[in-house]
Amino acid sequence: MYYAVLTQLKVRAFQKSSLRFLLTLRPHTRRSIEHRVGNCLFSHKSLEDSTFINCIMSSNQREDVKEAVTAAGQAHLLDDWDRLSRDERLHLTADIQEFDLAYVNSSYSASKSIAAENKRPPQPLQEVTTLKDLGHDNADAWTEAGYKLIAEGRAAVLLLAGGQGTRLGSSAPKGCYDIGLPSHKSLFQLQAERLIRIQQLAAEALHGQGAKVRHPVRWYIMTSPSTDAPTKEHFKKHCYFSLDPDQLFFFQQGQLPCLTPEGNIIMASPHALAKAPDGNGGVYLALAKSGALHDMQSHGVEAVDCFAVDNALIKLADPLFLGHCHSHQTDCGARVVAKAHPEEKVGVFARRGAHVEVVEYSEMDPQEAASVDPSTGELRYAWSNVCMHYFSTAFLMAMADQLKQQGQYHIAHKKIPSKDGPVQGVKLELFIFDTFPMAQRVSLMEVARASEFAPVKNAPGSASDSPDTARQAIMSLHQRWVEEAGGSVSSPEGIEVSPLVSYGGEGLDQLCKGKTCQSSLDGALQGKQQ
Repeated sequence: MYYAVLTQLKVRAFQKSSLRFLLTLRPHTRRSIEHRVGNCLFSHKSLEDSTFINCIMSSNQREDVKEAVTAAGQAHLLDDWDRLSRDERLHLTADIQEFDLAYVNSSYSASKSIAAENKRPPQPLQEVTTLKDLGHDNADAWTEAGYKLIAEGRAAVLLLAGGQGTRLGSSAPKGCYDIGLPSHKSLFQLQAERLIRIQQLAAEALHGQGAKVRHPVRWYIMTSPSTDAPTKEHFKKHCYFSLDPDQLFFFQQGQLPCLTPEGNIIMASPHALAKAPDGNGGVYLALAKSGALHDMQSHGVEAVDCFAVDNALIKLADPLFLGHCHSHQTDCGARVVAKAHPEEKVGVFARRGAHVEVVEYSEMDPQEAASVDPSTGELRYAWSNVCMHYFSTAFLMAMADQLKQQGQYHIAHKKIPSKDGPVQGVKLELFIFDTFPMAQRVSLMEVARASEFAPVKNAPGSASDSPDTARQAIMSLHQRWVEEAGGSVSSPEGIEVSPLVSYGGEGLDQLCKGKTCQSSLDGALQGKQQ
């Protein structure tokens, strides 16, 4: 109806805020506007935008919003309505109608109840497929199964890319960051090129040497309001790193209103709600809301490899991990690394009752976290959560449906900027691993830290988890690849191998055997013809 109205009006410069308002109107409000101003609309074809908007910003529209906020016990959201301009009213209306206020209320109540519960103490977890357990027969079978999933289009990858590089000294999305490799590739480019390589390896594993990729791997990229546009622009600027643009699906992480401890929504300004991201666990609802889950279904995706943008060594779509989890009919799973030392501040996988979950280091007594099993001499809580997860598509759908009914969030007490200055408030956050206790089948598989985990979290120059340590991890790993292929490296900083040349050290014998690489950026290892 509104497209027809706009066509009749021939509005030449319909303001973005006005269009946003129209799209947020509820059906019965739209019908009311149509009834009240319909004759006016069609009899004055040269009406200006302001006249049209003044018509629809009627008392009926205000009453509709008032009814919603009053029913939710949030009537204070309209306290400044009479002092707002037309555009400010549009903004406030859109802000309010962005959220299901009843859902916000019920989720906060449920979250408070859960926070008040006494949790069972965690127990050490034994059910982990360790590196020692990965015999050649099992590893080969799982890898073959993973290649088959990838080649047939039944596997996808899911990237959590909502963060900015603020702690790295950059205002750009973290995935755009250059960690200082000789090639100066961004984190996004490293991941894109690994995806290109693994889908080619999978095609050849299933269809023979030189086979073409028949089913490009679907890549779902979750951004945030602050990183969405620059992330898309980065991919476009670099021609999607030679990926098919159609295999990419960008979608935004959700937000929730910030609340007072009593549950009242905080106003950031007289015409805007205070909002905050709903945590990386918001991915479940965001996948559903954006249509990504439907896209997975329509493309026959069964298995999803999920990872964070700041892991410079991530082996996305690892066929061994995909095949291991899919073969075990896993609902959700994780690649885990052994704790670097007893005091390492990381969440660990543990059991509470019959369920597997992640216990944050802040939840554990330091002595318990560092305790050793006397029978093995190893840490009792050894398996770190490093945000490398597996999900079946069915599990993602089930969690989205469950969370739509009522969210159960962590309550973070923070100072919230408001129209009256900073106030003590609450942010509601969900972590992606919060759903693990709801899974029937969980699979954990150990991977080597040195070859799969190099986080980029701290500022350059930091002793750990920095661009410098991640860069060195990559170049040290690649030097080992060259040496295992019969070559040597004389460059003191190591060497960089393009992901387009090798995904995990394969295919280097002919390039490296008997050769000494003097430069950290060897042309042949970057895929250049000699």
